[in-house]
Amino acid sequence: MLNQADLYPIVEKYASFGNHHTGTEADRATTRWLIGLLEGMGATVEEDPYSFERFVCQAELTAGGETVPCLPLFYSDVGKIDTTVFSTYCADYGHVGNARSLDPTLPSSDGQTPLIIAIDGPADLPVQCNRVPTQLLGRPAVIIPDNWLDRVQAGAHLRFDAHLEPGQSSNVVALLGDPAAAQVMITTPLTGWTPAAGERGTGLAAALAIAAALADDYRVVFSACSGHEIDHLGLRHYLSTRDLAGQRAIHLGASIAATEPVPGGEPRLGDRRMCLTTAVGDTRAAIAARVPDANWSMPDLAPPWPGEGGTWLEAGAQVLSFLGGASLFHTTDDIAAKATTPAAVELAATVAFDATRIFLDGSS
Repeated sequence: MLNQADLYPIVEKYASFGNHHTGTEADRATTRWLIGLLEGMGATVEEDPYSFERFVCQAELTAGGETVPCLPLFYSDVGKIDTTVFSTYCADYGHVGNARSLDPTLPSSDGQTPLIIAIDGPADLPVQCNRVPTQLLGRPAVIIPDNWLDRVQAGAHLRFDAHLEPGQSSNVVALLGDPAAAQVMITTPLTGWTPAAGERGTGLAAALAIAAALADDYRVVFSACSGHEIDHLGLRHYLSTRDLAGQRAIHLGASIAATEPVPGGEPRLGDRRMCLTTAVGDTRAAIAARVPDANWSMPDLAPPWPGEGGTWLEAGAQVLSFLGGASLFHTTDDIAAKATTPAAVELAATVAFDATRIFLDGSS
């Protein structure tokens, strides 16, 4: 299964469901499809449901007679507003993946004056930010591409209408392999803001392939957790009832095989990629020697780690985590044809599998 003919169609199908917001029909349809895939692999599958407050919003911004590409900042505020009075703020792209990093940087609010946040992503593509769902920002906020900022500052009209409603989602948990064999946990996030072909689909494809390949020798516990974009909500629910002390977890996170364009050449795996691990000594050195073949660096980061791999680490697991970013990260252009290639998916999955074998052989 570690070949592009099997892997790339998974990426395409995942992205075809549309924007993977947690608790939406796209989320539910993706869950049903994934369960079918796992059952077809011979796995025993169950859903791990949870409830949350879902943010629902319609936002429209116009400037100079043009419709401005914009997205509501989730969990910013509830209520309806129709105004030409607002503040603007320029946010760095580095905030988009960390649900807890944006709010402290925002300017203080004068009452509930709406905020228009310009993020320095690709031209004409607003870049959505991960959010914490348990507290509102306290003012309506929308995100725009930074190349629209001057036009908006010259005068714009914002319509914003948001509310909270009861929401539900499910993690997908599957068991493969011999129940008597040593256990390994393979995990990947399931949801996100966009079609997320490069961001989420490539990690899902790699996680499924690695789980299938390991099932001959291990008892594999596969988990695909929703709620990633809202502070790892599903994963936190999943881990709250499990003792992970000593467990070995392989995390296939963001942008596993997301590519960047190369002028006059084939797209290549980008540079914003890293592999993190609790392995030490010779095992760590062997992993560090293998992962650069898929352009992963291996920094020695102290906790807290970024991504859901960091959440597994906090829960007490031994972790091998792959993650990264890409230029189409959190944008609606993150579709299979633009965000990755069949060859890139095969390469990343193969290198991640080899590193996983090294990690498992060096741990117990």
